[in-house]
Amino acid sequence: MATSIEELDKKYSKIELPSQNIAMVCKSTKAILQKADLDRDLGDEERAYVLYMRYFTMVQLIRKHRDYKKDKTKYDDTLMIKHCPRVMETLEKLKESLIKRYALLKEVKAAEAKEQKAAEEAYAEQQGKRTPVAKDHLDESSKTNGEPRTGSSPVPVAGVIKPAKTCISSFELYDLLLDNTLNLLILDCRERDDFFESRLKHSHCINIPEEILSPGITGEQLSAAVPDESRSLFGRRDLVDFVILIDWRSRDVPSVPTVPLRVLKDAIWKWCTSKHLRSEPMVLIGGYEDWLLRYPMHTTYPHPRIPTPPGSPHPPDLGLAIIDFPDLDRDFEQKAPSSQQNATPGNHGPASGSGNGSWQPTPSVDRTKKPSVPNGPTVANDVSYRVVNGTSLDSLADTPKANIPQVDRALKPGLGGPFGRDVDVGDARLASQRDGRRTSSPSGDDEAPSRASALGQELLDLTKDQLASEQKFELLRERRAREAEEGIRQVLQEQEEALRERIRLTEKAMRDKEQEVNDLTRSNALFQQQLQEKDRELERIIRLQEEQKKAEKELKRMREERKHKEQKEKEEAERRKGAVAPDKASARTRKQVSTTGDTSQDRGGQGENSASKHSSPTAWKSSGLSRSRSFPNLSTAAEEEVQQLAERQPDTSAIPGFDRTLKPSQSVETPSASISRQSRVRPNDLSNSRVRSISPSSGREIKRLAGLKNLGNTCYMNATLQCLANTVPLALHFLSGKYHADINRESRRGTGGEAANEFKNLVAQMYYNDKSVAPKSFKSLMGRLFNVYAGYEQQDAHEFLLNLIDKLHEDLNKANQRRVPPASLPPADEASLSLSARINRFWNQHTDRHLSVISDLFEGLLASTLTCLSCHKSSSSFEAFSCLSLPIPHGGASGCYLQDCLKLFLETEKMSGEAAWDCPSCKQKRKAEKRMIIARLPKILIVQFNRFRCEAAWQSKKLQTYVHFPVNNFDMNQYVDHTRLETQKRPPYNLYAFLNHYGTLATGHYIAYCRAGIGSSWFMYDDASVTEVVLSESDKKNAYILFYTSVDIKHQFTCAC
Repeated sequence: MATSIEELDKKYSKIELPSQNIAMVCKSTKAILQKADLDRDLGDEERAYVLYMRYFTMVQLIRKHRDYKKDKTKYDDTLMIKHCPRVMETLEKLKESLIKRYALLKEVKAAEAKEQKAAEEAYAEQQGKRTPVAKDHLDESSKTNGEPRTGSSPVPVAGVIKPAKTCISSFELYDLLLDNTLNLLILDCRERDDFFESRLKHSHCINIPEEILSPGITGEQLSAAVPDESRSLFGRRDLVDFVILIDWRSRDVPSVPTVPLRVLKDAIWKWCTSKHLRSEPMVLIGGYEDWLLRYPMHTTYPHPRIPTPPGSPHPPDLGLAIIDFPDLDRDFEQKAPSSQQNATPGNHGPASGSGNGSWQPTPSVDRTKKPSVPNGPTVANDVSYRVVNGTSLDSLADTPKANIPQVDRALKPGLGGPFGRDVDVGDARLASQRDGRRTSSPSGDDEAPSRASALGQELLDLTKDQLASEQKFELLRERRAREAEEGIRQVLQEQEEALRERIRLTEKAMRDKEQEVNDLTRSNALFQQQLQEKDRELERIIRLQEEQKKAEKELKRMREERKHKEQKEKEEAERRKGAVAPDKASARTRKQVSTTGDTSQDRGGQGENSASKHSSPTAWKSSGLSRSRSFPNLSTAAEEEVQQLAERQPDTSAIPGFDRTLKPSQSVETPSASISRQSRVRPNDLSNSRVRSISPSSGREIKRLAGLKNLGNTCYMNATLQCLANTVPLALHFLSGKYHADINRESRRGTGGEAANEFKNLVAQMYYNDKSVAPKSFKSLMGRLFNVYAGYEQQDAHEFLLNLIDKLHEDLNKANQRRVPPASLPPADEASLSLSARINRFWNQHTDRHLSVISDLFEGLLASTLTCLSCHKSSSSFEAFSCLSLPIPHGGASGCYLQDCLKLFLETEKMSGEAAWDCPSCKQKRKAEKRMIIARLPKILIVQFNRFRCEAAWQSKKLQTYVHFPVNNFDMNQYVDHTRLETQKRPPYNLYAFLNHYGTLATGHYIAYCRAGIGSSWFMYDDASVTEVVLSESDKKNAYILFYTSVDIKHQFTCAC
C-alpha cells in the first residue's frame, strides 16, 4: 500500500463528518473496527494500521460534534469507546513494526539494485569472453525443435528480487516464499490429476483445473466453479500481496486468449467486479517444470510424469534392439601384415600360441591413423549434448574410424534416456575387454564372441531388472499418492463438516436473536397501544370530572332557589293562617282542628323536605359516576313513598271537616307501642318495594352497579365481586332475603352464615349506592378465613373466585344427606352399568350431599375415561366443576379461538412411560388413552384461561395469546356427546361479564367488564371507576375469566318477585 508511514497517514487524514445525523456514522465505526481486527489477524499490517487510525480519527471527530454532548452514554456504547485503549496499544505496535519493515524494504531495494547491476555487468563480461565453440553451443542450446527459443532470460542470480510485473522466475518466487511478511496465493491451473500427483509445497497453493477455465468466464463464475477445498482460499485472493499463476511450461502470459493460463488471469484481473487484487497476477517463468528442475525438494513429488507439449516431435526409440555389437570374428579374419609392418616400432613380439601349437599373426593397429582430438568438445560430449537438445544422431556417421573394431555410436541413447546409465556400463566393459584383448595371448581371441554374447545377455538382464524396479516403484508411488490424497480429502471433509456445523449454530443463534427482537418489538407495540388507550381514558375522565363540577354548581344553585321558594311559600301559608278570625262558639273545635292540621302539615313538610333532597332530576349528577335515571335508587325508596303519601293528603289551608262516625275506636295500645309496631312493619314494606323497583316488571332496567374502592392491591377482589354481583340470579337470591332459609350453621367448612351475610350486605350497597363502596368488612372477613388475603399483596383472581364460591356454598348447603357417604356398588354391577347410568348415579349422589344456590347455578360435571391399549379395559372417574380451566394452544401470531381451547382440552391424551396407567386387568403399567368428557353443563358457565405457565423453579410466564370468544349465542351442546349421555341440552350461552388481566402475575391489574342483561350496555369496572363502554376487540384480548349464562334473566326476576 505504501513505502513509508507518511504515505499511510495520507490515506485516512481526509475524513469529514456530516453536519446532521451522525448516528449512521457511529454505526459505521463498529464495522471499521471489526475489519481492522480481521486484517490484523490475517497479517495485513498496513491495512490494519489505516483502519485503526481511521476508527480513532472518527471517534475523536464525533466526540467533538454537538449531538454527542446531548446523549454521551448512547454514543459511547455505539462507538465502543471501551476498545480505544486496546486500539492505541495496537497502533503503537503496528507503527513500530511498519517503521522497521519500511527501513528494511529500503535497504533491500538498494541491495537489489546494486546486485542487479553487478549481475548484468558480469553477464555482459561473460558474453564477451565466450569462445566460438561455446558460442555455437549457446546458439544450439537456445533453439527448441530446431527453431530459435523466444522469451529466454539471462542467467538468474539467486537472492536478487526483481520488481514484480507480469512474470516471476523460480528464484524470485523462492525468495518470496521465504519472506514471512508477505502473503502469497499460488494458483496452479494444471489438470487436477497432475496437481495431486505433484505440486508446490505451500499452504496457499490451490488448484484451478483447466477443465473449468472456459474463455469468457468471470471471477464470480469461477468462484462458484472451483473445487470445494480451494474455494475458501480463492475467495480471499484480494487480501494477499501477490498472486502467482502456474502451468506446466509457460514463460510469459500467453497471447492467445483461449489458453487456460490466460483465461485464469483475465477472469481474476479483468472480469471480476467484486474483488480487486492488490497487484497484477504474475506468471511463473518456465512453469512447474522449471520449478521441478531448480527446487525439487520443495515439491510433494519430484518425479512426476511431465506431459509432452503439443506439436513437439516424438523422442527417438532408444530400445535395446538398436544397440549394434561388433562382429569380432570378422576383424580377426583379416590378412596378416607384412614383415615390414611387423618390424615397425611399436609392434609386439611373438606371443604364445594357441592350444594346438599353430602360430597366427597378431593384428596391429596403425596409431598414426587415429584421429586427433580437436580443441573443442569431444565427439562423445558433442553427441551427448546433441541428444539432450533433440538433434539428430546421423552426423556421427562421418566420424573417422581406425582399423579396430568399432561400435555404431550413432545409435547410442542419450544420457537423458531411460537406459543411458546401463549403456555406459556396457561401453565401459567393452572397452576394458578390448584393452585386455590387446595384451592377452592369442588363445583368448577365440573367446571373444562368447564374451560379447554374455555381455549382451547381462545387459539385457540388467535392463529388465531396471524396468521391473521402475514399475514397482511407480505402483508404490501411485499407492502412496492415493493414500495421501485420501488423507487430505478426509481432513478437508472433517474441516468442512466442522465449518458447516459452526455455520449452522451461528444461523440458529441469529434466528433466535431475530425472534427475540421481533417478540420485543410486538410487546413494545402492544404496550404502546395500551398506553395510548389509557391516555385517552384519562382525558375522558378529566373531561367528565369537569362536566361534573359544572353540574354540581348548577345543582347547588337550583337547590338554593328551591329552598328560598319553599321558605316564601311557608311564610305565605302562615300569614293566611293567622288572618282567619277564630269563632268563639267553635273555638275549641277549630283549635283542635288547627292543632291537627299543623301537626299534619309539619309532618308533610318534613316528608316533603326530606324527599326533595332526592327528587331533583339533577341530583344524580352529584356523584363522580353517572347513574342512569331508569336505574332505581333503592336507598331512597322509603322516602319517595312517604313523599307520595304526603302529596295525597288534602290541603290544610281550609278548615277540614271530619266524620266522627268513621273514627276508629280508641286502641288500648300506647302511642309508643303504635310507633314500635310501625317501625317493625316499615322495613319489610321497604324491602319489598326495593325488590319490585329492580324487577323488569316494574318498568325499570338495571344499568350499572357502584364501584369498589381499592384498599391496596385489591383489584383482584373488586373485579371478581363485580362479576358475581352482576350475576343477576345470584344477586336476587341474596337481595330478596331467600338465602336466610338456606344458611347451614352446622357445616364445619362453612362460616355459620357470616360469609353469606357479608356478601349480601356488600351486594346491597353496590346496588343501592351511587358512589363507590369500600369493602373493608368483606376483606377483613376473607383475611380471617384465608391468610393470603389478610395482607395487601397482589393475588390471583381465579383462586379468590373459587375460595369465595366454596365458602358461600358451604354456608348455603341445605342437603339433608351431606354427611352420609354414597353407597358403593359391587365391581361387577358397576361394570355392567352404561356410562350414562354411572354419570346419573354419581350426579344424584353428589346433589344429595351438595345442594345450594351456588351448586345449582355454577356446577357442571366432567367425566374422565382411561382405556388400556393392551386389553382395552376402561375405567371412568367423575368430577364436579364450578369453573372450567382451559389450556391455550401454542403458536399462532393472530391468536386462537375459544373453540380451539375446548378442542385441546377434550382431545385424547396418550399416557406412556412414567405416566403409564396401572391397569387393574393387566396387573401392571400399560400404555393408555385418557379422554375428558363434559357430561353436564351448568346454568352459568365460568371459563378460565391457563395464561400462567411454570417454566422453571419459582418462575412463571404469562401467555399473551389473544383468545377470540363469542359474546352471544354460544352453543356448548356440540362438546357434549348426547348420543352416549342422556343429559339435558342447554340453551345457548350469552356472555354477561368477563375479567381482564394486564401485566404479569406479580405486578398485574384486574378490570371487570359487565352488563346487567342481554342487550344492555357494557360497563368497565376499574376499582372505583365505572365507565360505560362500547365493547371492542382491544377490550377482549386480555380476557382471563369469562362468565356465560343460559338463564332467562327476566324469568329469574319474576321468580324472585
